[in-house]
Amino acid sequence: MWIAYLAVHLNNILRLKLSENPMNKLFITLFLLASFAHLHLMAMHPDDFDWKIKEEKDGIKVYTADQHKETGIIPIKANTTIEHSLPRILSVLATTERKKEWIPNLLDAYTVEKKSKYERVEYTLYDAPWPFYDRAFVISTKGRYNKEDNTIFIDIASIEHPKVPLNPDYVRGRTYIGSIYMKGLSPKKTFFEITLLTDFSGNIPTWIINMVQRKWPYKMFRNIKKQLAKDDIKIWPEFKSYDP
Repeated sequence: MWIAYLAVHLNNILRLKLSENPMNKLFITLFLLASFAHLHLMAMHPDDFDWKIKEEKDGIKVYTADQHKETGIIPIKANTTIEHSLPRILSVLATTERKKEWIPNLLDAYTVEKKSKYERVEYTLYDAPWPFYDRAFVISTKGRYNKEDNTIFIDIASIEHPKVPLNPDYVRGRTYIGSIYMKGLSPKKTFFEITLLTDFSGNIPTWIINMVQRKWPYKMFRNIKKQLAKDDIKIWPEFKSYDP
C-alpha cells in the first residue's frame, strides 16, 4: 500500500524539469528521505521494540520503549485481564458508533468501509485542548483469529482513503504502529493488550503527546470495562463461536 503511495507521488515529482531549477533536486532528495523513513516506520512490528515496564496499577501494566528517532514519540504498550468473554469484547470493539461512550476524548467515529468481519476502515475524531485543532484519524484494522489458542491479533495503522479527504478544520494524525492482542482465557476472562506509536502531528509538542499517551491506557481500560458491564451490549453473531 505504501509502496504504491510512494510511487504515485514520485511519479508526480519526476515530471519536474530538474535542469531548470536546482532547488527541485533538493526537494526530491528531501522527499525521498522522508518517504523512506515513513516506509520504515510502517514496516515495523510491536515486537521490534525493547519494552520496559513503566508502571503497574489497578491490574494494568504499562510499558514504554526508547523514544523513536524519526518521530520523537515514545511507543507505548499496555495490558490487563478483563472479566468478560472474548466475543463480548470483540462486539464492543466492532460497534464503531458507540466508541464515544468509552474511548477517552473521542468526539466522533464511524465506519468508512467494512471489507470483512476481520478488516475495516474507520474514521475517528479526537478532542484537543485549546489552542490546538482537533485530531482526525483514518485507521485500517486487520484481524487474524487463531482458533487453536483462541487468540485475536489486530493490526492498526493509518491510511489514506478517498472517502475521507483532508479537512482544514482538523489536523490529520497518524498511527504508525498499532495492534490489539487478545486471548480468551475462560468463558468470562480475556487477556487484552494494546500497542501504539501514534503521532498527533501539527504543533502539539512531543513531550505533551508522550505524557498524554502514558495516561491514556488507564482511562481506556477503565472505560471499556464499564462499557462491557452495560446491559444493552449485544454480542455479534459472527463472534459467538470464539468462546474458549
